[in-house]
Amino acid sequence: MKNKFMLILSLTALLLSMMYMRLGSVEVKAPNGVDSAKIYGVKMLWNNSMSVNDVAVSKDGNYIAAVNITGLYYFEYNNSTPKWSYLTESAVLSAAISADGNYVAVGLNSGFIYYFANATTRVGEQSAPTWTTYFLGGAVERGTLDMSDDGEYAVAGGTGYNVFYYANCTKREGPNQVVTWGYLLPISDIFAVDLSPDGRYLALGGRNSSQGFVAYYKNANVAPYPTSPDWLSQNSIDSDEINDLAISNDGYSVVAIGFYYLTLHYWANATTLSGDPNATWTSAGWFGSVDMSADGNNVVAGSLAIRPGSLHFWSNATMRKGYQIEDWIALDFADVFDIAINDEGNIIAASAYNDTSYKVYFFKSDSNMIGEFDLLQYSPLVSMSGSGRITAIGGPGWDSLYVLELLVDDNPPIIENIYQIPDANNVYPNSSVAVYANVTDDYSGVKQVILTYTNDSETWFIVNMTKLSGNQYNGTIPQFPYSTNVTYVIIAQDNCNNTITTVELGYDLKYHVIPEFTLQIMLPLFILSTILAAVLRKRKRLA
Repeated sequence: MKNKFMLILSLTALLLSMMYMRLGSVEVKAPNGVDSAKIYGVKMLWNNSMSVNDVAVSKDGNYIAAVNITGLYYFEYNNSTPKWSYLTESAVLSAAISADGNYVAVGLNSGFIYYFANATTRVGEQSAPTWTTYFLGGAVERGTLDMSDDGEYAVAGGTGYNVFYYANCTKREGPNQVVTWGYLLPISDIFAVDLSPDGRYLALGGRNSSQGFVAYYKNANVAPYPTSPDWLSQNSIDSDEINDLAISNDGYSVVAIGFYYLTLHYWANATTLSGDPNATWTSAGWFGSVDMSADGNNVVAGSLAIRPGSLHFWSNATMRKGYQIEDWIALDFADVFDIAINDEGNIIAASAYNDTSYKVYFFKSDSNMIGEFDLLQYSPLVSMSGSGRITAIGGPGWDSLYVLELLVDDNPPIIENIYQIPDANNVYPNSSVAVYANVTDDYSGVKQVILTYTNDSETWFIVNMTKLSGNQYNGTIPQFPYSTNVTYVIIAQDNCNNTITTVELGYDLKYHVIPEFTLQIMLPLFILSTILAAVLRKRKRLA
């Protein structure tokens, strides 16, 4: 048992060193996240023939809310038939959903918010929301409605120059619910709203008569409630209209893009700023959409009609200052309509048009493309679960609601049908040993198969096994002197770096090098030589 334990330790060290040499670094999977190294593709779960004004995926990825001119439609992630729906007389323009999908808020063109509790247990066509607001003065447009993870807080802009904040949302019932607090900003319109998961930090973006703005609240859900923003950035934004923004989970970072004057603005230390602060850093591009990781450290932006490239990525965003260049640009000669990045910042989705067709693309944060998927028509809206595993795409045309899932491989390859030539009982000093095994992986595919062997349990030698026909692999162990004990192990690795060894599978692969002449041959020869020697001695005496 001790020898087997030491063998496993030795193989583990060997395998880690091999992976380090080949991969350079190892990505660590965060709790509840998706290890991007395990992703090998994307597939469509379903498509629904409905038009979409907005779509929202719950953070846990289990539920989806989609809205259009007829109402609200609520889906389970793996079913194209709505679990329930609510039909409205006015077009629904915006949607927000809690992290577990149990609460949904929608914004109407008629200037109301409808809130639905117990969303996960509803079934069929619904007769009424749990509660509604009074008239908010204008349409609640896409991008101007948001909700905290627990559904307790909701906020709306987009109705003009007012922001409306609602607390205790899960406990409200009935029509004409009163706003917890509201503020009349000195601006013309609010185009973008983002609320932190706990409802505490709030960022707004839009324009006034002469310039764009970003407003920030650091205690939005704390009484006494705010009567004005903690800071309002305008002068550094100049004439740029802010049409998309994002806030980090802890409120430390805010990122916003202005379409007309081609600028991305990033504020670090947002919780300590005041007055009319300049952005900590900026970058240039004809940006139309922006998002960032939960910690604010990875930023992604999509641009329209700018060459070369339309998808832009910045890492270490919290540490940057001044004017900054992207880490990488992708999707050359494409217009990117909308983007999303998962909480960990390692998976990106982008809807785009590449001069010939509409597509959704998926990337890792190192710029490697995971995959792409053709869309039947213009479907610009993107919403992603917290882990990034589930993404919904929507648009104004028919057949424009898609739900896609990233393919994740957590399973190692399968090693079977192992044999050697010559067999373990017939290896001589002049024999090299050919080892054969069938190796398969039904997910990401086999990346490499390695044969390792030792003659002293300390020094391990490595042979890359060659793929033969079908799934069979072969490697050869060289000759060893008589009486050598050889132990060998097969290691298989797939394209998502899952590994398996024959030791883990319970195989004990070894052989002993035997002499050229075995006992079956040596014994007759010994008897014959003994007889000959006796005959010779007898003849000598007779002579």
